[in-house]
This record gives sequence, structure tokens and C-alpha cells, in this order.
Amino acid sequence: MRVLLTRPPRRDARDAGLSVPPLGLAYVAAALRQAGIEVELLDAYVLGWSWARFQAHLARLRPEVLGLSAMTPVSDIAARAVALARPHVGRIVLGGPHPTAVGAAVFDQMPGLDAAVEGEGEDAAVALVRWWAEGERGDPPPGVRVPGRLFREGVPRARVETLAWPARDLLPNQAYRYLFATRPGLATVITSRGCPFRCSFCDKSVSGSRWRARPAEDVVDELAHVVRDLGVRFVNVYDDNFTLSKRRVAAICEEILRRDLRVEWKCEGRVDGVDRELLSLMRRAGCTMVAYGVESGNPDTLALLRKDVTVDQARRAFADTRAAGLRSLAYVILGAPGEDGAAVQRTVAFCRELGATYVQFSTLTAMPGTPLFLGSAGGSGVASASVRNPVDGDLHRPTVTDLPPEELARLLRQAWVGFYLRPRPLARVTRDAVRSGSVGEAWRLGRALSRWAVEQARPG
Repeated sequence: MRVLLTRPPRRDARDAGLSVPPLGLAYVAAALRQAGIEVELLDAYVLGWSWARFQAHLARLRPEVLGLSAMTPVSDIAARAVALARPHVGRIVLGGPHPTAVGAAVFDQMPGLDAAVEGEGEDAAVALVRWWAEGERGDPPPGVRVPGRLFREGVPRARVETLAWPARDLLPNQAYRYLFATRPGLATVITSRGCPFRCSFCDKSVSGSRWRARPAEDVVDELAHVVRDLGVRFVNVYDDNFTLSKRRVAAICEEILRRDLRVEWKCEGRVDGVDRELLSLMRRAGCTMVAYGVESGNPDTLALLRKDVTVDQARRAFADTRAAGLRSLAYVILGAPGEDGAAVQRTVAFCRELGATYVQFSTLTAMPGTPLFLGSAGGSGVASASVRNPVDGDLHRPTVTDLPPEELARLLRQAWVGFYLRPRPLARVTRDAVRSGSVGEAWRLGRALSRWAVEQARPG
């Protein structure tokens, strides 16, 4: 069977979100190809295709299987792609966080689907295509929902140490950009899956709570491959928590140094999982930035979000990161339940105190699959507003807050404008945009911030 995996076009011409590779689809493509199944991978999003061109391509190609992936905030785009593709393809399957979180309800949301994959998709995708090719004998494979057929409970998890590397050769690698890249030529890499922590707003339905890590040598083999064969000079490590095991991080860094591998990279960490010695080793091995889930400068909010970290740990981590010569990115949530305007302002001031190089301000969203959505984190689990964020491509992000939506939107604008419309952050963003080739992304952010600044300056 001929399989086409695709990331659909952008919602509209104004949607200029991050242009990073669709790594999950590339992993599934590699698994299908390894199993001897003919597969193509189309990233219509990064190529800037219109919906008309996308439909014409499907009508011309007429694949036997069309595969897509979706997160909940962009599930409307997947639904549009399913409806548009239905007359032109044999079968349509959707994977990713959204179908994993909502279960059988996905077929009501997207009636054109033939199947949905829950959990990690590599093994399930291969089994599903074979099941279809063999005439659908017996029950669907584990992890696969098919309308009207038995679903075997349990979400499949892959053995990360045996997974084929993503099929990056099927992607337009030169088209990808990332603002925080310090060199042109971008790849994304996952070195581990799963997260044992219990943050109330985090969806772990796909990869679960059990941490599964690839061996250090295999990780560096993949880094060497993207540098040597694809001309990549910057890697964004997409692990939920790259620094979970200091010993493994050290082994990866030492192997990079032993091979004299010239690549720069960014990763995600926790403020309680790093120290100055480890961060200094990471810097010598090419790391340029660590992103931390700071979330709040208010202890009560940290408890609500079940972060299991303290503001003092955040202070130490950012001080150690700066001392090691690394840049930092703080992920921050404003206006969580229980916060008033003064609490929001304290968090914004805390970001300045930390000396964070960059901050990403967000509001609290209760996505399906999260404890917060189920109301088990002390909040109602019901979205009370939709507050727009300038860096989101999503049109609607239901927000859980006790603040009036208009006030939270104003505070969010003030946070972005107040942090970034200053000489040093502006110079830094400009420099990084030029280095990474992400001038368009920086221009979009700058326009949004400037528009907000003008709105704030208006009387009344």
C-alpha cells in the first residue's frame, strides 16, 4: 500500500508559526519504510502550500493511505484536511496527542477518519497498514481505534533504543527555521521519551510517565549523521526533560567532545535537575541554551501546577546557567486560578530578577489528557476564557483563570511588551534572527508586540 504522511497547510496566510520539522511523522515514515512499506512525507505547512494546491496534489496522487498527526490546539486544521482529502484517498488515519487524549470522540469530530492511533505511532502504523492490506482479518492492532470495531485498551510505547532514526531525507530540510538557533541548518532530535513528573497542565498521554532513554552513543551517532549528511549546524533537543539523568547528559556531552563534533544545540531542563558543573560541560559540548519550565514566581501557583520545584531552585538554576556561559529561556504561565493582577506582576518581575535571556509568556490551558482538564489539580478544569497570545498560531486557546479575560489579556500584553521592547532584548532577537535565518518569525513577533504597545498607549 502507498502511504502519504502529511502536515497540512497553514490555517490561513496570516498563520506564521514555528517552521520546525514534523518529527513524529518522520519517525512513523522511518518505521513504515523499514517494514518495506512505500511511504512519502509531505510538509505542506513549511512549503507554504495553499489548501487548493494541497487538494490538487491529493487528487493527482490518490494515495491508498493518508496519515496525519494533530495536537488539540490545531485539531481544526486536521479536521479540515480530513474532509478535504476524503474523496481522493483510500483510507485516512490520525495519530498524535489529540486522538490519544479524546479517544473515540475523535470520530465525531472528524467523520471522515477510518482509524485513529493512540500513543506512540511507529509500531501501530506498521501494524495498521498491514492489517488493511491483509483484508482486516481479526481485530485492529493494539493502539488503533476503528469505528465499530473492538479497541484493545492500553497505549503502546516504543522501545526507544531500537527505533529507526527519523526519515529526514523525505523532508525539505533547508526550509526549517528556529529563532533560538545560533547557526543556520536546523534539525530536531528526541533522545528520550516519557516524563515521571506530575505537572497538572502537561499531557503525557502519548509517551507516558515512564522515562525511556536512548544510549548516549546512539544519540551522538544520530547527531553526527545530521551534521555530516544533512549539513545541520544547530539541533533542538525536543525531550520533555533532557537533564533528567545527569549521568546520561554527561555521557552524551563527553562523547560529543571525544568525536570533536561541531554542532550547537538547545535543550529543555528542570530547575532542580542541573548544577554548574553539568551546565559547564554542556556548554563545552556545544549547548547554547537551556529552556526551563519556571511557570511562576508565586509558590501557591507552583503548588497548583504541581511543579514540585521552588522559586529558590529557579534562582540557582538561572544563576548557574548564566555562570556557565549559557543562555536561558523561561516558560511562564500568567493568571492561573487563584492569581490576581498583583500576582501576575510578581511573576513578570521574577523573570527580570532571574536574568532570563528570553521568556515565553502563556496563559493556563486545560487540554484533554491533562489532570487539569479532569479537574484534579484544584481548579474547575473548565476553560473560562479565550486569551490570545502573540506567538501562538492557534486562534483559540481556552484559558483557565479567575481573572476577567480582558484584564488577563492586558496583563499578557504588558508582560510581552515590557520584556522585549527594550534595547538589549531587541538587539538580541535581531541578532539571533539573522544568525538562524528566522527573520520572518522575528518580524511577525515584532509586529505583534508593536501593535500591542500602541494599544496600551491609547487612553482609556
